[in-house]
Amino acid sequence: MLFGIATFGNGLAFDRIYIILLIFTGIVCRKDINVVSVIIILVLRMMWDLLAWNLLIDENLVKVTLYLTALYVSYYLRYDWLAKIVATVVIVASASELYWYSINYSAPEIYWYIWIMISNLLIRYLVFCRVSFVDKYFPNAGESVNLDWVIYKLYAVLTVLQAAMVFEYLSRHLIGFNDVLFVYYSYSYVVHIIGTIIIWAIFTENYKRLILKLLKA
Repeated sequence: MLFGIATFGNGLAFDRIYIILLIFTGIVCRKDINVVSVIIILVLRMMWDLLAWNLLIDENLVKVTLYLTALYVSYYLRYDWLAKIVATVVIVASASELYWYSINYSAPEIYWYIWIMISNLLIRYLVFCRVSFVDKYFPNAGESVNLDWVIYKLYAVLTVLQAAMVFEYLSRHLIGFNDVLFVYYSYSYVVHIIGTIIIWAIFTENYKRLILKLLKA
């Protein structure tokens, strides 16, 4: 928790600590498939977000592909109540993009937040199905851990935050409420706080598993 607080305003340092902690937890709990599988999901999230950061550019074809993908993912994961929020945001954002294109307006780059919402839905799906995935390859080994609940809930908060950010952008660029910047200025702090809580949850899970291992020794 102290690491998260100490790195406020320094995203690079925070990311490095996060990666180191993931690797450390994976090594310490390498024989615990449940913790390892959660770590794998979080690492996958980092990898596909990094890939998306390099591939997503402000081009119409890219945005059309992204929005269609977002609608498909929202439909496929419609059992998740967040999917309805994401679908609503995507539809409104798509209509806004079409309007801006028709009037030759320099549109804000809201497509990144759309991607983050898709990514969050996928993470929640993987966490939700994690135990069954583990049981498929390691019969009767799958069990829910505290990290599942923490990540599942926090990624819901992150998704709502992305939706709020998109709607705030729309309020400025469609309605003209240029002074509406509350989410914009608080966004990085909220994301950092949530990341800190995830680090705390990983450390706590790591500590509990390590203590149990030592007690059994």
